[in-house]
Amino acid sequence: MKKTAFLTLVMILAFTVVPGTLPAGELAGITLDDTLRIGEKTATLTGMGIRTKTFLKIKVYVAGLYLENPSNDPSAIIDTNQAKAITMNFLYKEVEGKKLQESWRDGFKANTPAAGPDLKKRMDKFVSLFSAAAMKGDSYIFAYEPGKGTTVTLKDSIKATIPGADFAGALMAIWFGDKLGDGGLKALKKSMLKGM
Repeated sequence: MKKTAFLTLVMILAFTVVPGTLPAGELAGITLDDTLRIGEKTATLTGMGIRTKTFLKIKVYVAGLYLENPSNDPSAIIDTNQAKAITMNFLYKEVEGKKLQESWRDGFKANTPAAGPDLKKRMDKFVSLFSAAAMKGDSYIFAYEPGKGTTVTLKDSIKATIPGADFAGALMAIWFGDKLGDGGLKALKKSMLKGM
C-alpha cells in the first residue's frame, strides 16, 4: 500500500507545472509570454482580445495588454505612470499602411481631442512610422518605460522611442478610452479588461 501511494505521489509531482514556465496566453493561434521586460521593470500579461472589423467580424489582430501593476480600470491603464505595453499580432492577410495611419489618427483625435501642439507633434511622429502594410504574422509592440518613453517595435525592429507619459496615455486611450470607433474596438476593450 505504501509503495502504491509513493508511486502515485511521484507521478503527480512529475506532471506538476510550475507557474511561469509556460506562456500565459493563447488566442486564435497566437501565444503570448506571461511577462514582458520593459527596462528594469517587468509587466505582466493582464488581458488579450481579438480586434475585428466590419459586420463580417473579420479578425484583424490579437492584442495583448501588459501592466506593471495589473488593473481592469481603464483610467488607471491610461493615466498611471507605470511600465505598460500593448502588443499586436496580425491575423489578417494585409492591412495597408494608409489604413493603419488613418486608424491611429482617428483614435488619437477621438480620445485625446485637447492635445496641445507638442503632443500632436509626437502623435504625428508615431503615425508616420506606419507607412508599410501590416502582413499576417507581423507583430508590433508599444512598450512604455517611465522616464524614457514609448518604444515602438514593428516586426522585431525598433523604429522610435516617443517621450512622455502623456503620449503613452494617449496611445492607451485608443484601446481603453471612451470614444471607441466601432463595435470591434469596444469588444476588444471588454475582452482585454476581462483579464486572463
